[in-house]
Amino acid sequence: MTAIIASVALGLAVLLLDVTATVLLVRSAVATPRQKALQLVFIWAIPFLGSIVVIAILREPISTPRGRVSSDSGEQWLAGIGPESDSHRGHHGEHSGGDNFGHGGDAGFGGH
Repeated sequence: MTAIIASVALGLAVLLLDVTATVLLVRSAVATPRQKALQLVFIWAIPFLGSIVVIAILREPISTPRGRVSSDSGEQWLAGIGPESDSHRGHHGEHSGGDNFGHGGDAGFGGH
């Protein structure tokens, strides 16, 4: 009897997850009609995994470009990702010419 109750509870949880993913997908303004149709098939063909994947895709922040930090004072970039202020310098500030290759033989483990 316990196994039956657990199976019904699990089935209801998966059904709730599928319905939630379906509602989020239908309300989405980002996906095209074809994408929505394919994702709906994915949700209901592979119940648990399909729902989780579609919800994760829909929750992805699409409007913010990668590497940017929004602020009220203007555009700011995360360190090491944004436009370079001086294209003649390496990633540690050294000049890119000469015999300074990479991390100077430290295999990237420090030594600076």
